[in-house]
Amino acid sequence: MSDVESIERAAVEVAEMRKSARAGRKAFAASVFSAFERAMRKAMGLYLTARDQGVSREDAEKGLELEIRGCWPKGVSKFAPQCGSCDDTGWTEHTCWERHRCGREVCARNPERQHLYVEPCGCANGDRMRKKIRTTEDALAAVGRTSKKRSGGFSRIGR
Repeated sequence: MSDVESIERAAVEVAEMRKSARAGRKAFAASVFSAFERAMRKAMGLYLTARDQGVSREDAEKGLELEIRGCWPKGVSKFAPQCGSCDDTGWTEHTCWERHRCGREVCARNPERQHLYVEPCGCANGDRMRKKIRTTEDALAAVGRTSKKRSGGFSRIGR
């Protein structure tokens, strides 16, 4: 095969790759994700406009979050969550501010600081997230347990 033939084949391959890339972009533009992308661009535009008008960063981020949550594709489920406060995740979200603190030392020293934090929910899913309270009986039972003997791992000599 000569150099000219290999160059022609390479040119044909490049043309085919470009054609498939164009087809992929057209398919993406027709897909559900394209509408989401447009909504994201719109939300970012609103955020930048708000920042240009003098809105604080925190307030602009809250508005951006609301806009994104409004257009985010939601998974459809025929089952409603059993717990309304945590949506069956086991965690409830709270805001740490001057009247309701999270208990961290950093927040106690900085009263103007605000942030979000999570705590285990009071439902059954939140029980998995809480620390286990060990009794003396549990401690005595744990003393008698031994761990399984582990294999030596990687060895050069087979057994």
